[in-house]
Amino acid sequence: MSASSRAAPGVDADCVLVRFSTADYSPRQRADAWREIYGRTLQKMDIEPFSAEQLHAEATLLRMPGLAMMAGRRFAAIYSRKRQFLDHDGVSVTWALGSSCQAHQVGRNVDVTRGQAVVLTSAEPGHLLVPRLDYYFNLLVPRRCLSPLIADLDDVYGRPIAADNPGLRLLTHYTGILQEPETFAVPELRRQAVLHIHDLLALAIGATRDAAELAKNRGARAARLRAIKEDIVNGLDQPGLSVATIAARHRIKPRWVQRLFEAEGTTFTEYLLAQRLARAHRLLADPRHANHKVSTIALDIGFGDLSYFNRAFRRRYGMTPSELRAAAKSAEPPH
Repeated sequence: MSASSRAAPGVDADCVLVRFSTADYSPRQRADAWREIYGRTLQKMDIEPFSAEQLHAEATLLRMPGLAMMAGRRFAAIYSRKRQFLDHDGVSVTWALGSSCQAHQVGRNVDVTRGQAVVLTSAEPGHLLVPRLDYYFNLLVPRRCLSPLIADLDDVYGRPIAADNPGLRLLTHYTGILQEPETFAVPELRRQAVLHIHDLLALAIGATRDAAELAKNRGARAARLRAIKEDIVNGLDQPGLSVATIAARHRIKPRWVQRLFEAEGTTFTEYLLAQRLARAHRLLADPRHANHKVSTIALDIGFGDLSYFNRAFRRRYGMTPSELRAAAKSAEPPH
């Protein structure tokens, strides 16, 4: 039995992606596969399932220098890290995304409710009680990377991080960047992403004054910009989307939103326009939307002025929306 392991596409060999799913095994093999491959091989822990029925779980592990990320679905069980598995001193932060769970370590018992996270250490025995099928997310960072940023790291083990913790919320948004292939294409971008994760973990756990100042100007800034961009992309259909509305939703001043984009050499308005035009391009080139009028598509993605939409589209793509649709139609294979 084995998991699928390979270097992440387009990146160095030190960035490894591992995928595992019990769906690759017969029902009678699934519990053993989950215990041996996910538990003992990937996570260095024992697993005691509560039931042998409906055992379906999956995990994706991304490992690179300074960071390992695990996400997936795990079935109800007790996940125990025993002394024979203690081979490093990493700091682990685990989110309970689907339901609550219970963590026990360094003499502390904590109920981790949905949306919260818990800080654990790989240097001490402990266990996690997961009462039902659960979606989860986990980050593992070497202690040496976090200890200079946190005043008393040993004191936070076995303690929860509240779901509304500002650092945790920024971190939750930012971890999505680690799932985007372009993050790994350039080693420098990968190193920056890992540093930003360290910053945000420190803010969520309890950074020192100096580390907090550094994190706010580095990791937190990057995470906030990512969250704002995500908000913009999700709200393209809103004609009134503006710096003011975005700033109000993220509880910051409009000028700060502008500065975040200016640091990237662009503006809020330019980014919003580029995203709307990109979505228009995708829809117009998609045969599934061939029956939708150009004007309808423009209105649906937030353009209130059709003439402006046509001019902006032509400047960006060198053709009008109608010309793109015609070109896409002529490229379709004959039925």
